[in-house]
Amino acid sequence: MLTRVLAIATAMAACLAWGFDGGSRPVSADSTDTTQPVSEFIDAEIAKVWERDGVKPANLALDEVFLRRAYLDTVGVPPTREEARAFLDDEHLDKRRRLIDKLLDDPRFGQHLADLWMPILRERGNELGELGVSAGDVMAVWLADEFNKDTGFDEIVSAMVLAEGPISENPAAAYFGLQGFPASPADMGGLTTKHFAGIQIQCAQCHDHPYEDAWTQEAFKGMASFFTGIEIKADFYVQPIDPRIETTPIAPRKLLEAYAKSPDLPPEAFNRVNDLLTYDQPQLLGDRPVKTRDTKMWRKIYATWLTSPKNKTALQYQVNRFWSFLFGMGLLNPVDDFNSLNEASHPELLTKLGDWFGSHGHSVKKLYRAIMNSRTYQLGAKGEEGAEPWHFASAAPRQLTPEQFLGALFQLRDGPSILKSFARKTVNQYARLRQFKTFQEMQKAKGEGDMKNQAKFDEDLLKTYESWLAKMDMDWQVRRGLAQQYAALGSDDERMTSDTFTLSIDQALSILNGEVTRRLSDSRNGSLVYSIMRDFNKLDERIEGLYLAVLSRRPTLVELQRTLKYFAGLKEDGTPEQLGFEDLFYALVSTTEFATNH
Repeated sequence: MLTRVLAIATAMAACLAWGFDGGSRPVSADSTDTTQPVSEFIDAEIAKVWERDGVKPANLALDEVFLRRAYLDTVGVPPTREEARAFLDDEHLDKRRRLIDKLLDDPRFGQHLADLWMPILRERGNELGELGVSAGDVMAVWLADEFNKDTGFDEIVSAMVLAEGPISENPAAAYFGLQGFPASPADMGGLTTKHFAGIQIQCAQCHDHPYEDAWTQEAFKGMASFFTGIEIKADFYVQPIDPRIETTPIAPRKLLEAYAKSPDLPPEAFNRVNDLLTYDQPQLLGDRPVKTRDTKMWRKIYATWLTSPKNKTALQYQVNRFWSFLFGMGLLNPVDDFNSLNEASHPELLTKLGDWFGSHGHSVKKLYRAIMNSRTYQLGAKGEEGAEPWHFASAAPRQLTPEQFLGALFQLRDGPSILKSFARKTVNQYARLRQFKTFQEMQKAKGEGDMKNQAKFDEDLLKTYESWLAKMDMDWQVRRGLAQQYAALGSDDERMTSDTFTLSIDQALSILNGEVTRRLSDSRNGSLVYSIMRDFNKLDERIEGLYLAVLSRRPTLVELQRTLKYFAGLKEDGTPEQLGFEDLFYALVSTTEFATNH
C-alpha cells in the first residue's frame, strides 16, 4: 500500500514540476525548457502500471548496452571502437545525458529519422523506378535537414501536405509524387490521414466502417475531397525529369457529367472525371462541409486541421510513432490505428505527451531527449517473467532496419576504400544522367550517333538535383542504395514487403554470404581486421579491439579465455593470426547481438 501511495505521489509531483494545471493543456513551468520533469513523468506513469500489475522492472542497462542502443536509436549506427572505449572509460555520473545531447546534435540524427520515415511515407518494396527512387533520395535529404534543424514536426507535415511546384525546388512535393502517377484523391486522402494523424479512414472507402459510426463512405469522400484538383505534371522529353505539383480549379459539375457520358472518353480520362465527380465536397471528420470552391484553399484547411493543437489524435499519434522508434512498439498498437476500440497501454501518458509535444513546438529533439533520459528507456533487457512487452519493464530486442544493419556493417572498415567500391554500384540516377550526357556530347563532337534522336538535357536542372544529392554523403548514399536492393529480396508472390532480415531465405543468404560481409571480413588493407592487427601488438588487446568495434563492448572473461584458447590452437597448427581474426570477425557479425538493438 505504501509503495502505491509513493508511486501516486511521485506522479503528482512530476505533473506539478512539468507544469500541468489540472486541465488537458500543459503549461510551461519556466521559460528555459527542460525535459527532466517530462522524463520523470514518463517514469512515474510507467511505474503506476507496474505497481498495478505487480510487475518488477529490470535493472538499468549496463553502460555498453545503453551506449549501443543510444547510437542506433539516434544516428542509426553503432559507435566506433574509439567512441565505445571513450564512453566506457568515462567515470562522470552524467555521461549518459551528455552522450544523448551529443548524438541529437549529430548530423546523422536527421539522416536516421529520414530513413525511418521514408518507408512509412512510401512502403518498402513498391516499384518506384529510377524516377521514384531519386525523388525519394531528394526528399530524404530535405527531411534530414529539417530534423537536424529541429523544425517543428507540424511544419514538416504542413510542408508536405501543402507542397506546390517542382521537386527540384521543393523536395517536400515528392510526397505526392511518391504515391504514384497520378495520385488520386482517394489514395491521398486515406494515406495522408493515416501517415500523419494515425486514422485509418481509408477503411471506409468501399463501405461504412464496421464499428466507427462516424467513418462512413460519405465521411471518406469528404476527407479525400481535400486532395481533388492536385495534378502531377512532368516533361518527359527533357532530362532530368522534374515532376511538379499543381492545384487546378474544378470544371463545373454539369460539364464533367457530360464528359463522363462520352463514349469516346479514354479509360484514364474517365477515371479522372469520375474522381472529380465523386470527390468534390471537402468535409473534415465530424465537421460541416467546406463552403469555398477554391481548390487551393482545400489543402490549407486540411493542413490546418492536421496540425492544430486541438487535433489531439494527430498529436498522440505522432508522439506514439516516435515512441515506437525508440521502443519497438507504441503506447498504442498498431501504431497508426487510432480508433474507439484500440486502447493505449498508458492512456494518460500518451495524452499528456501529445499535449506537451504540441505546446513545445512539436520539437522531435526535445521529445527524444525526454524519452531517452528516462529510466524507462535505459532499462536492461533482462526483466522478470510475467511482464508483457507493453509494460516497458525491460528493453525488448529489436531487429535492425536494413539501413541500420548495413550502416553497422560499413562502420566495420578502415578508411573509405571499401565504401568507394560499393558506391560505384549504387550510383544515383542523376550521376548516370551526367555520364550519359557526357557520352552524348562526345558522340556529337565526333559526328557519331543519331543527332536527331539525342536526349535533351537541362543543364541547370541537372546541377540543381546534383546539389541536393551532394548533401547525401557517401556512407548514407551507399547504405540507402543497398538497403533498397536488400528490401526488394523480401517481396514474395503476394507483394508483401519487409523491413526485417528474417523474412526470406534470399535475404539471409545475402547477409551471410553476400559481397558486403565477404569484403569486410578479410584482412586486406582497408578492413577492420587489418586496422586491428596494425594498431595493437598484444593478442588480448586485439581481441578487445575487435569486440569493441563489432559489439560495442569488451569481451567477458569467459569469452576472452575461449578466444585465447582458439588462437593458441591456431598457433600450434601454424595458421596465421590474421586468418583467426577474420573468422572471429565473421563469428561476431553473425550473432544475434550484432543484428539486433537491445
